[in-house]
Amino acid sequence: MEKNPLISKYVAVGIIFLFVTSSILPATGRVILVTEKTMPIPENFFGLGSNIEISWDVNQTKEPIIPRGELRTVDLGLSFWVTWGKLGRLINYIFRGAPVRLGVSIIDKPEWCAATLSQGTLFCNIPPPKENSHQIVHTRMSVQVADVAPAFELCPVTIQAIVEPLHGLFGFLTMLQGTTQIVNVTFTVAYYPLVSFSFPDTNIIETPPLVQVDFRIRMQNLGNGKTIVENEVVHYPDGWDVYIPSQVVLDVYESKEINATILAPYNFSGEETITLLFTPHSYDNYSLVGSPTLTSILAYYNPLRCN
Repeated sequence: MEKNPLISKYVAVGIIFLFVTSSILPATGRVILVTEKTMPIPENFFGLGSNIEISWDVNQTKEPIIPRGELRTVDLGLSFWVTWGKLGRLINYIFRGAPVRLGVSIIDKPEWCAATLSQGTLFCNIPPPKENSHQIVHTRMSVQVADVAPAFELCPVTIQAIVEPLHGLFGFLTMLQGTTQIVNVTFTVAYYPLVSFSFPDTNIIETPPLVQVDFRIRMQNLGNGKTIVENEVVHYPDGWDVYIPSQVVLDVYESKEINATILAPYNFSGEETITLLFTPHSYDNYSLVGSPTLTSILAYYNPLRCN
């Protein structure tokens, strides 16, 4: 008995629609790395391919991050859309609005950087079957760098977004292919000038007339970059000679000692004040200046008087 061609045709169409309209179940299948914005899925007969793009406002990453500073926040936008293979438009029409799960995570960063996401799991929907129809969801990343973050160093934070595939027919038929997108959100570490000053003895020194004395000053670079410290004597009494090295170069965490040389005039007795100013500059970019430090030396001489 010969089969009716019309009946065979209806049976074939019915089988296709049975696969297509099967319930959608979450899948744990392998994700596929995406290197372009759209990716045809030739091996998927029904041909729904997922695509994702991560974007952010470059103005939020433009300014260097200051160590010990406030948290830097960046708003991340995740744009999701689908591409079609064979029967893709039909599948897109049937499953439009179906929920799609997006997993977002930080997978790499410098060890001196702390970064978190406000949300790691996001949900969007399969968009309607129109060209360039996108669904956009958002999360926020917060970044902070430690004191040891090197000045001017790039700080890339690697973000990974995964679209989980959707399966129908109890997980046997892939309706939507999964995909992965990886991007670097890159910052620059700011120069953070911090120099400490101390006096190994005290800030009080005896200065007999016409006797040259040395006043010891110790400085240490506690910032995150090589630093030039500009030194200046901003006040001393008339008739005195006071000298200090004009600048000192300090590597990160380096300590050095310098001497302020003082010579009081022949008729000095009593007390006088000498004021010094220290200003840190970046060795690599002299225009970057830290807060100046003002300090004073108390010079005295009380000769013994014979009655």
